[in-house]
Amino acid sequence: MARDELSTTGRAATPFEEEGPRPLEWLWRTARIDLRPAPPPSSIRWVGATVASVVVSLVLNALAVHVATTQFPSTRHFVHFEAADYGTLTVVGVLVAAGAWAVIVRVSSAARWLFFRIVVVAMLALWIPDVILFALGEAAKGVATLMVMHLLVAVVTYNLLVRVARARGAPGAVAPDHRPSNASRRLPDQLVRRVWSTMALVVVLELALGVGVIVSVPFRRPAAIIPARGTWIYAMHGAVGIALGIGALSVWLLSALAGRMGRIGAVLGVAGVGIGLVGGVLATFQSTRLPGMGVMLVGVVVAAVGYLAPSLEAMGRAEAARAEAARAARAGTRVAGRARRPEREVTRGTGGKVGTGGKAGTGDEGIEGAVPGEIVSSNGHGAAPPGI
Repeated sequence: MARDELSTTGRAATPFEEEGPRPLEWLWRTARIDLRPAPPPSSIRWVGATVASVVVSLVLNALAVHVATTQFPSTRHFVHFEAADYGTLTVVGVLVAAGAWAVIVRVSSAARWLFFRIVVVAMLALWIPDVILFALGEAAKGVATLMVMHLLVAVVTYNLLVRVARARGAPGAVAPDHRPSNASRRLPDQLVRRVWSTMALVVVLELALGVGVIVSVPFRRPAAIIPARGTWIYAMHGAVGIALGIGALSVWLLSALAGRMGRIGAVLGVAGVGIGLVGGVLATFQSTRLPGMGVMLVGVVVAAVGYLAPSLEAMGRAEAARAEAARAARAGTRVAGRARRPEREVTRGTGGKVGTGGKAGTGDEGIEGAVPGEIVSSNGHGAAPPGI
């Protein structure tokens, strides 16, 4: 075996190692994504933590709005204090966080450490729209209340998820000389198909909400972040779009540990989501609303095709395997038929010996082939019964 075919440990290199360093390898090490997690929490605990996070977050947000409108009467007509507005965003935010925790706890042995940093980054990202609202002239007290509401949701959701739906036990320590090879750090194909297909379902949900926005929200409305009519479904559409963008980036980062089709699908997915984002920005303004809607539709199609690519590839492989098995079965049947055909010919020829020219032998040759006690003729054939 050539020297370059050996890994640094002296053993034969695996096909996964022969591909060279994986993309964004430094990021996986920094984020502690090692695919050696502890046993994940049970589904009951995860659902319970999610429901509790939604309920407690909604109650605290309603309390914050009540305090703000009571202490600061100028915020009573603040549009973002509508229950449908902040309630929808709260539910979507908690569901996104719960989904992220369910993934992180299955790919990292330091899930809590990683989840805390992701929550902090997400909370800071959610403060950016609040700052934009303040820059656009919204009341400072109302914007400050929104920032407090985001902080409350982040604190409550993080603590309930990591404490109620915590991982069951810690992963075993791995000795330095027995660390898993890079081949074991590849995401299972079934997990890739499941996560990518879930993203495709979110894309379809975003498309359905977009159709609802077209029906519910006036097309010739003035340029505004939140329209006056159809606020609830418009906010849902925007919230799912934000969640889809976060998910697309996450899937793209995870795709470095997936197969070739998973990486291609993730790139198409994040590209489609980016195209949809551009279309959403264009649809905000009345003059470019129609082209923006068309661009959003193109983005949805590209993202959906990308996220369905691993599942479509698996279906194609399964169909090819079934076709190959059917061809092999037909070939085996033909071979068995050819093998049985000479046996039938030998069985037919055991009644008597064949002489030259293919005719039955005469004399003793016919008598030798006769059954004892049977009357035979001189030509070796059975004699006709008496009276015929």
